[in-house]
This record gives sequence, C-alpha cells and structure tokens, in this order.
Amino acid sequence: MWIDAKYKAHLELIGSRGWDGLSEEVRASHRSDLHQALAYAALADVEQVDTVLAYPHLAADGAVRHAPVATIASGRRRVRLILAGVPFGFHSPDRQEAELSLWRHLLAA
Repeated sequence: MWIDAKYKAHLELIGSRGWDGLSEEVRASHRSDLHQALAYAALADVEQVDTVLAYPHLAADGAVRHAPVATIASGRRRVRLILAGVPFGFHSPDRQEAELSLWRHLLAA
C-alpha cells in the first residue's frame, strides 16, 4: 500500500527517514505534538507521570514495532514519554496478542 509521506504517521517517517530526512512541515508538526503531550503531563501534580504520544501504525506487514521511551527529569518530577504506533487492526490473533503484550509491558514499567 503506497501512502503519501504528507499523510504518513510521524513515528514511521522518523523511523524510516530519520529526523534529518523529514520535511520542515513534518518536523514542526511532530514538535507540536510532543510539546502538547508534555504540557498535558505537566498538569498532574505528582512525582512521576507517563504520557503517550500515539500515532497510527500503517505498516502493511502488521508487525509489532518497538516503542521508544524517554525519561525527562524536571525538578522533583519524572516524566516518562512513550512514542508508540497504534495499529488499525490485526492480521491475526497472534499479532493482536503481541501488540497487547507490548502495551502491557510499556505501561507496567
């Protein structure tokens, strides 16, 4: 399935092209998404907070992808940022279970 890069998920574009291979429009859009996720994380008055920046996972093979995780310290707070792709369906029950297992692992860590 061919998808115009303008409409492809930022996470997949970064993975396939790297940051330097993206257009300024895509980089600006991703930065905006990232800032919004971090701003929402700042609303909780807790020492540790997780925020998830999720993009559509459009790969045709249905494979479960690695989700990058970054931990950011800000004063007494720790913000864990998870960048993840969410599929629009599964090719098999095994793929569904693998995806759910990834999410369980990410959110329990």
